[in-house]
Amino acid sequence: MLNAIGEDVMGFLNEVQQMYPDAISLASGRPDENFFDFESFAEYFDLFVAHEAVGRNCSEEEVMKKLGQYNAAKGVVNSLAAEFLKNDEDIQLSPDDLVMTVGTQEGLAISVLTICDQKNDVILVDNPCYIGVTHFSSIAGYDVRPIPVQEDGISLHSIEEEISKAEKEGKNVKLVCTIPDFQNPTGNTMSLEKRKYLLELAEKRDFYILEDNAYGDFVYYGEKQPTLKSLDTNKRVIYLRSFSKTLYPTIRLSILAADQQVVNNGASVPLSRLMAKTKGYLTVNTSSINQGVFAGMLLKNGCSFEQMNAEKVSSLKQKRDHLLHMLEVHLSEEWARGITWNKPNGGFFLTVKLPFKVDKNEVAVSAQKHQVIFTPMSFFYLGEGGENEVRLAFSYLSIREIETAIENLTCYFKNRINEHLNIEL
Repeated sequence: MLNAIGEDVMGFLNEVQQMYPDAISLASGRPDENFFDFESFAEYFDLFVAHEAVGRNCSEEEVMKKLGQYNAAKGVVNSLAAEFLKNDEDIQLSPDDLVMTVGTQEGLAISVLTICDQKNDVILVDNPCYIGVTHFSSIAGYDVRPIPVQEDGISLHSIEEEISKAEKEGKNVKLVCTIPDFQNPTGNTMSLEKRKYLLELAEKRDFYILEDNAYGDFVYYGEKQPTLKSLDTNKRVIYLRSFSKTLYPTIRLSILAADQQVVNNGASVPLSRLMAKTKGYLTVNTSSINQGVFAGMLLKNGCSFEQMNAEKVSSLKQKRDHLLHMLEVHLSEEWARGITWNKPNGGFFLTVKLPFKVDKNEVAVSAQKHQVIFTPMSFFYLGEGGENEVRLAFSYLSIREIETAIENLTCYFKNRINEHLNIEL
């Protein structure tokens, strides 16, 4: 089933970067390494060990021995993780409702494998979409179908159309996967009104929503929107909270939150228990060492990351603002009148619409001749779409690199437009 995913998008972009190391990458959605603080990891881990020793009324040596062993598939820091969700996301859940996963990618895999039936169920996804969910689901043999992403979030009308279509085929739409906040790759945010309607639709048409929150903390203008899960009164949302962007990708940690009861073998059981069972056959358990470091960060910061990440959010806002400024400066002339872009209120990405088509060959041309790399939006679509758009990521670059990258990208755009005009003539 590996052929089902088509182009190896991430592999290709990495190869281009390796082939042209002097090219500046606007393709990478990595967090800013200047905020990494590995020196404090030992302190964080020690804080957690001391906390556990007091809570368990045992020695720190005993805690250390247990952390070095195989541990519960659900995780060993669930109480602190639940407190974090309450403080920062207004999500009220029991520690037993949580599964600590090896990043969001594992959480996506666990959710699909636990909930969906390959023969009878349909999975609906944002289109364009983060490729982790689409590619995994396709490799595993699931029926994955695209739903357009609009400026205010996933299209509810298209969801209803796909539900009706699936019913005629004798299938059920079981799962709708979406990124409501600063969606990857568009940067769009789901409106509060649409969030409420989506929850109502899930209850009415009997499907689960898989909410992926990787970027919700990075709000640059306006107020932070409530997560779908915090609005979820009917237990329709399965919530994935990544820490790769807010903390460290290398910590490989995410919260999978599921408070639903489901019928299994004729009995009602917690969905989180079934998910833990699935996880046991994927990765056995998530690193207790990494969980300990994460828990120590929570203990150090009162089970909230809002203040700890405030400087990081401010820095990324400055980068986003400067990127928009550079686009205005360089693309305001008459020759560039066919180029437009969105202005997301947060996140790591924005999208640029172009009067010509781009593909992977153009990425290589831009890297070789103009020393700048971008991501064609067509990489993120199921089927056709995005042929005249690119995604620009600004999170990883310095202000100076953003300036140089947009200067170089402008040269590439200008050359391509001139080529396009000459062909028409």
